[in-house]
Amino acid sequence: MNNIDRITKVIDKISVLSGKAISWLIIPMAGVLVWEVFIRYAYKPTLWAVDMATIFYGTHFFIAGAMTLYLGKHIRTDFFYGNWSMKTQCWVDVICYLFLFLPGMVLFVWLSWDFFSESWALREELMTTWRPPAYPYKLVIPLSGFLIVLQGISELLKCIQTLKTGVDHRYKPEARELT
Repeated sequence: MNNIDRITKVIDKISVLSGKAISWLIIPMAGVLVWEVFIRYAYKPTLWAVDMATIFYGTHFFIAGAMTLYLGKHIRTDFFYGNWSMKTQCWVDVICYLFLFLPGMVLFVWLSWDFFSESWALREELMTTWRPPAYPYKLVIPLSGFLIVLQGISELLKCIQTLKTGVDHRYKPEARELT
């Protein structure tokens, strides 16, 4: 196994593990929402339930982005792309990763880090009735961007490897998997 394969395998593992780990936030989110519905009809609504559900789901949504990129589930015009040869797909991916995706995501991480830093410095709170701290939650934004940049680098390297070897190194779903 060469260095590129090692690098992509490590990055892919980070993306999959972070996505699988964060997917468990759906359970407390559902629990909080069930509690809120029950308590609203039995007693009175809470101040915190909607905020907590939003924080859980937002964290889930953002952090799972890297795994989504690994699985190839981000939006793409597949009615064109799917009919192209593997070589054409990889060339298009290389161009898009180099000139659109990676520069845009690096800029996103940089700007979102400033967004988080300012929130941390101000000890910002969410603008809701409950007013929980917002700055820990806002760390999710640059962190997720960083994970997506890493996975984008992995995808770029896999496309380059595919162009060199003629063997597709990109993720392919198993036959039993429904998409």
